[in-house]
Amino acid sequence: MYKPLCIRLCCLTLLSLALLNTPVFASSYDLSVDDFHAPPDMLTAKLSPNGKYVASVWNYDKQRAVVIFDIQKSKVIHRFGDDIIRPYSVSWANDNRLLVKLLVPYKTAQVRRDAKRKDDFDIDDYFMFGRIVATDIDGEGLVSLMNDDRNVKGNVNLANITHILPDDPEHILMSAWRRDRMTLYKVNINSGESDRVVTGGRFTVAFTNDIKRQLLYRYDYRRISKTLEILKYTKESDEWVSVDTLYFDDDDRSKNKIELEDLAGLKDGYLVYRKLNEDTGFHELIQVKDGEKSVLVSLENTDIVGVITSGMDNEVIGYTTLTDVYRSVYFNQESQNIYAKAAKYFQDENFRFSNIAKNQSYAVIKSWGASNPVTYFTYDIKEDAITRFNYPYSSLPRDQLADAYKIQYLTRDKASITAYLYAPSGFDFSAPLPLIIMPHGGPQARDSLNYDDLTQFLSTRGYIVIKPNFRGSTGYGKAFEKAGHKQWGLRMQEDLEDAVAFLEKERLINPNKVCIVGASYGGYAALMGTIKTPSLYACAASINGVTHLPEQIEFDLDKFEGNAILTSYVKDTIGDPQTDAVMLQASSPALNAQRINTPILLVHGEEDSVVPYEQAELMQDALEAHNKNFKFVGIEDAGHNIFYYSDHSRPVYEALETFLSEHLGEAK
Repeated sequence: MYKPLCIRLCCLTLLSLALLNTPVFASSYDLSVDDFHAPPDMLTAKLSPNGKYVASVWNYDKQRAVVIFDIQKSKVIHRFGDDIIRPYSVSWANDNRLLVKLLVPYKTAQVRRDAKRKDDFDIDDYFMFGRIVATDIDGEGLVSLMNDDRNVKGNVNLANITHILPDDPEHILMSAWRRDRMTLYKVNINSGESDRVVTGGRFTVAFTNDIKRQLLYRYDYRRISKTLEILKYTKESDEWVSVDTLYFDDDDRSKNKIELEDLAGLKDGYLVYRKLNEDTGFHELIQVKDGEKSVLVSLENTDIVGVITSGMDNEVIGYTTLTDVYRSVYFNQESQNIYAKAAKYFQDENFRFSNIAKNQSYAVIKSWGASNPVTYFTYDIKEDAITRFNYPYSSLPRDQLADAYKIQYLTRDKASITAYLYAPSGFDFSAPLPLIIMPHGGPQARDSLNYDDLTQFLSTRGYIVIKPNFRGSTGYGKAFEKAGHKQWGLRMQEDLEDAVAFLEKERLINPNKVCIVGASYGGYAALMGTIKTPSLYACAASINGVTHLPEQIEFDLDKFEGNAILTSYVKDTIGDPQTDAVMLQASSPALNAQRINTPILLVHGEEDSVVPYEQAELMQDALEAHNKNFKFVGIEDAGHNIFYYSDHSRPVYEALETFLSEHLGEAK
């Protein structure tokens, strides 16, 4: 039997599996497209400050319910919910009062009537508003927050909590749009009434306060230039003074909002935020004291991907790093010791404390990994005992999901590339399988041992999937990232080819059944691979991919007009349309379609604002002009993140499954 030269990283050890009492599922279970689109049984879980209860949000048939679980008694003590108004998140204001975020349909009474009389009623067909209520743990004493300000009633989202105010048990701070300006409010959690604190500027998206409610900072985000400016409030002069500007790209984020808890907060009353060191290519933590900026944390060859804040009070208590998996580092040594003890249960998976009891009796842990969408645990800190609270994805049994491995291979010029290989569950490496190579987007992004539905879906069809962090990827330092500049279709493409060569040499794959599939830059690489190395790929699928580099660059330059930094960045990383015209034309799939002899699947969201739909139309026209074998699938209303809504992603999955079966054959 062949023994792979790779290190298995994604699955828990046998000891961990025994401790967590993971159920055994029938091996004949066949995961379908519907299984990958089924909603989770549970959405979130939070521990009460006293460590006695876990509040969670569950899907029960057609009802969404808040469930209160008593840890000591190991039973549910309260459950309340609704089949129309849908809770989606829960947190604790104090030991007895919950804050529940809701989705509320427009004209709720009419929707309730429709639910009774329509046979095809579907709550997802209705426009929903985000709202928040405070309630006792038994569901009594319910009150809608911010129920008294007429100027915010029309807000689509009135569920932004910015500070719990732990020293004030009756109030929290919330933010909302008021007359087109982000505004901060103090809100009474018992009456729902609000008092306006301050109104931000034209681009303000959030505020930071200290524990005594003093306003300290605001954050202004400019979506076109992708910059987040931090401004400090000077009470004496009632002015805002700029502190720093961060680059922040939210185009590929699953939520269309700035999640400041990942970027900035306060430590001992001083601002701490994450910023890229342009020289090293790794992010650091910066602290501002008395107007002076200094580096609080900088790690050699390791990226800091976020700050850790305590609950919702903006206090920075640590930071998160990413190598192959995410890990937390706490400033408090006792907290770090607790985290380190828990780490033995999650040796090769990502995990973090969702929250810890104030008396450090219990913690709720959230884990996820390449073969684990998410699992929640309760952790008895004093006894060092872990109990699985819930694995929410019952439609995706973990023993049916693909296994993941970290591998490293050398390129033709001896560069070392890290990649992640997914193999169907139970695959023993004794016979080669068809391969799907899946380059990531960006291209200034990276892959890690994280869960990805599409990767798992493809591997569970019976294919090996490999995801290389080719040159140009972040997370490996500035030199590695710069090695991908102006290398679209060149060195970055060769790194993908060398991954296929490595797997062929190791006899893991059938070299005649290799398909390249990707989204965004990955979609570009899929198309370019059929031009650069036509004999290597049996098929290629491009999802929202760039096809015409000169046109895409002009689109980006127009979008970033007036921002010298971003326009220079586009020219430096992709190419200058004037001085690099020949290279860009040679590396544009739509301009070289006559060289394609590989079957193509072209998928694009019609509302993509990052890689415009016209890019797919240009490729379609070029393929048609040369009578090439291709299929084009346009997804109506879909943006660049085409997998965010199931109505958009489902046809992509179905088209891919059919396309791969036709050109790679039935792998199973």
